Amino acid sequence: MKFHRPDQRSYPPLVVGSVSDWDTWRSLCDPGAQPDCDVIELRVDALPETLSADDILAQRPALPVLLTLRHEAEGGRRRNWAEADRIRLALDLLPLATLLDWEIARLKGAEELVSEAKARGITLIGSGHDFRFTPAVSTLLALEDRGRKAGIDVAKFAFRINCAEDLPVGCELLEAARGPMALMGMGELGPTSRLLYAQMGSCLIYGYLGNTPAAPGQWPAAEFRRALGMLSAFDD
Repeated sequence: MKFHRPDQRSYPPLVVGSVSDWDTWRSLCDPGAQPDCDVIELRVDALPETLSADDILAQRPALPVLLTLRHEAEGGRRRNWAEADRIRLALDLLPLATLLDWEIARLKGAEELVSEAKARGITLIGSGHDFRFTPAVSTLLALEDRGRKAGIDVAKFAFRINCAEDLPVGCELLEAARGPMALMGMGELGPTSRLLYAQMGSCLIYGYLGNTPAAPGQWPAAEFRRALGMLSAFDD
């Protein structure tokens, strides 16, 4: 399976399989494992806190790894996580990563992490999340600009879609994007939005591996891959 960087626009987008439990991660690191995705996202914030960086680094899958250490305020699972400790763990785990996700609002103060990731050739995804509603296009574009100035390669936005009228926001945002962008909705319309935005140019689509969704609105990664195979890019 050929891996292309998400900053190279193409259809279908890269399918990201999110993992939020240790047993699933270990099973995917078996040499015979063949997960139906292009990238495996490891949600480090969801792993047992007793695991050390060395424990995690000892388990490596064959596919590229997207490293995500979500803060609790961003929907992460680990409570009372000091920012310095989170950054230090991310730095220790960079040898595992092909891609790294960091919240745009928290890039200030993480300059060492960004610099080291860049030096290693790691694709930096700058993300923004809203678990309540869909922000305005202008709000998200301003956040994208902030991330681009801080050095992100891909802007990734996930937001709650409460009604069908929210769906066009993502389409407008993709048309106005300053660079590679990944969009996804959360909630009951989450799967619909993810496929729609994939057709409109979103460079990543997130599903889950194992038995536990990493966010509301996810299908299993394999289901998204099958659906993408029956669709095509929208070309106006």
